[in-house]
Amino acid sequence: MVGDAVVADGSAAARGGAGRLDRAPLLEILKRSTTWLEGRGLPRPRLDVELLMAHALGIERMQLYLQFDRPLAGEELDTIRDLVRRRGQGEPVAYLTGRWGFHALDLAVDSRVLVPRPETETLVDATLERLQGVENATIADVGTGSGCIALALAHARQDLTALCSDVSEAALHVARDNAARLGLDARVRFAHGDLLAPWRDDPAFGTLAAVVSNPPYVVRGDPALETAVARFEPELALYVDGSDPFAIGARLADQARSALAPGGWLLVELGVGSDDRAREALTALDYTDIDVLPDLAGIGRVVVGRTRGA
Repeated sequence: MVGDAVVADGSAAARGGAGRLDRAPLLEILKRSTTWLEGRGLPRPRLDVELLMAHALGIERMQLYLQFDRPLAGEELDTIRDLVRRRGQGEPVAYLTGRWGFHALDLAVDSRVLVPRPETETLVDATLERLQGVENATIADVGTGSGCIALALAHARQDLTALCSDVSEAALHVARDNAARLGLDARVRFAHGDLLAPWRDDPAFGTLAAVVSNPPYVVRGDPALETAVARFEPELALYVDGSDPFAIGARLADQARSALAPGGWLLVELGVGSDDRAREALTALDYTDIDVLPDLAGIGRVVVGRTRGA
C-alpha cells in the first residue's frame, strides 16, 4: 500500500507514482506514517511520528501544527521515511532523535545508555523530598547511565553535589557530555567502576546524604520485558546475573551503609514484584524507615531506607 511506501522502501509510490506522495503536504505524510505505525502495534504512533518529523525537519514539535500545508519532498521525505521505518522495527524514538526529556531536562541519549523512563522520576522526587533541609548535600548516583538522576537532582538543588559511577565507560561519556552541556559539570563528577568502589577514597565517602540508583533488575528470559527494549537497549544496564532481580540492589545496600552519613538515605529503583525482596534485604542490613514507593501507575517502584544514627 502507498502508506507503507511512505516510510519503508522508497518506492515509486513515494516519489510521485501511485498516490503522488512527492511534494505531499506535511499533514498527509503525518497521517499516513501514523497509520503505518498503528499497524505495527506501537502504543503512541501519532506522538512518535510527530517527534520524528520535527527532528527530521529541525523544528519544535508544536511547530508542525503551523506547517500542515508545507510540502515535503526529496531529502526531507527520505529522512522521515527512514526514521519511521526504524521506529516500526522497534528502535526507541529517543535513539532516533538523540534527545529525550526527563524531569525538566533535555538529555542526549543513544544506544550506549538506557532511555530515561518517567518511572525513574519517582526516584528523583523521593530523593528531593528526603533531602529537604539538608544543605550542601553530597549524593552518589550508582549506575548513572545518561546521568539523568544525578543531573535532575543537581538541576533542582543548586547546592547539591553528585558523585556518579558506572561500569560502562561508554555510558560515562554520554553522562559527562550531558553534564557539560547543561552546565552542571562543576557539581557532578564521574568515575568508572563497580557500585561505590570508585569513591571509597573520596573525602565525602562516609558522609553522603543519599545513595541513589536505578540498577539492572531484569532477569534474563523475563517475558514481561518488551522485545524492543531487549533488542535495542544495552544489556549491561538491563540484566542481573542469576534469578534475583534485587541482587545488585542488595549489594549496593550493603556498601551504602559505610558510604552514608548517619541518618543518610538509600533509594533504589525496583522491577515489578520486587517489593518484598527489597524490604527483606534492607531489614537484614539494619536500615530503618524502610518503605516502597509507588510510581504513577501504582506499581512499587522505589525502595527507601535510612541508616541509623539520625
